[in-house]
Amino acid sequence: MHEPSVAIIGGGAAGLAAAIAAARLGADVTLLEEAPRVGKKILVTGNGRCNLTNTAIAPAAYNHPEFVEPRLGSCDAVRDFFGGLGLLTYVDDEGRVYPVTNAANSVLDVLRLECARLGVVERCDFEVMGISATDGAFQVASRYGETISADAVVVATGGGDSLLPALGHGRVAQVPVLAPLKTDLAPIRGLSGVRVRCAASLLDDAGDPAATERGELLFRDYGVSGIMIFDLSRALERGRTLSIDFFPDIAPDDFATFMAERCSTLTSRTAETFFDGMLQSRVAIAVLRAAGIDSKTPAAELPVEKLASLLKDFRVSVTGRGDAAQSQVTRGGTSVAEFDPRTLGSRLAPGVFAAGEVLDIDGRCGGFNLHWAWISGIVAGQSAAHFAADKERS
Repeated sequence: MHEPSVAIIGGGAAGLAAAIAAARLGADVTLLEEAPRVGKKILVTGNGRCNLTNTAIAPAAYNHPEFVEPRLGSCDAVRDFFGGLGLLTYVDDEGRVYPVTNAANSVLDVLRLECARLGVVERCDFEVMGISATDGAFQVASRYGETISADAVVVATGGGDSLLPALGHGRVAQVPVLAPLKTDLAPIRGLSGVRVRCAASLLDDAGDPAATERGELLFRDYGVSGIMIFDLSRALERGRTLSIDFFPDIAPDDFATFMAERCSTLTSRTAETFFDGMLQSRVAIAVLRAAGIDSKTPAAELPVEKLASLLKDFRVSVTGRGDAAQSQVTRGGTSVAEFDPRTLGSRLAPGVFAAGEVLDIDGRCGGFNLHWAWISGIVAGQSAAHFAADKERS
């Protein structure tokens, strides 16, 4: 039986990057995946286009910036890695990096081709049940009784991992993040399907912004969605009131003046038509309802300051995040406290390394989480290869 020096558990983005990195350093690598094929989740990232990384990569975009900082690297590091695999990439107007084919299967294809070139052994339908250390090596046991021996192990199993806790590692409770927000439905009644460009904040108990984002917001029958909302969802534990600013480019005082001038100019209108040319009609109805204003009220009699305040600070109570099926990643997993941020090696079980979402690391929307998957996979794979080589020499 083939006895690899490095076993990679998990054939997703982080696992494939780890396999390539370890094999490039001369390690014999076996990639273990419980699904029938590796890389299945890569195919659905970025709406099937695979948003590889982002030009704005920075530690502050992650929940544990001090942990990711030593080895996070840059957008160019990921582009260079894939360029070496023959993948051409481009940057869109918002800094997101995609393959020029706009097809995620191109990403998976070049990863698998490189694994094949390097002699990485893929074992699919191999569900790992446990890792144990015996006679100076790690034994990786499958559900069906098969055991693979390795000098070093990389765990890249994504969320829900139970292997590292069995080795003594602590776990942080997992919650879905990068998810839609469920809200009180009364203020947004009738808005499902409406998209608006705006700014939005999550306010803490004192009414101060815990986080603010700008972009496109989509009202849904359960609450709100959109990339900006996904990013805001990461701060939900710090703020439970959503404040929407429909006119973020205008300062509050200037907007109040604008509204007063509009009232004095459009004297022939009523509340029902006052916002025509300024707001989508369904949004206008929701604002008037929140203000308690009858649609037949003459423009000259509208409470200008109240409307200006509502349009700059339209508040909706948040009741929770969307469920795991609606989220892009999970927060939580194996605590980073027991891992070396430079090698991603376990401080409790030397020779065991971790990469990707298995660790309690999550980032913003827009390629930040895949960037972490690639980079952490490369770091863990290289570290595992060095550990295995040192063991063979000793």
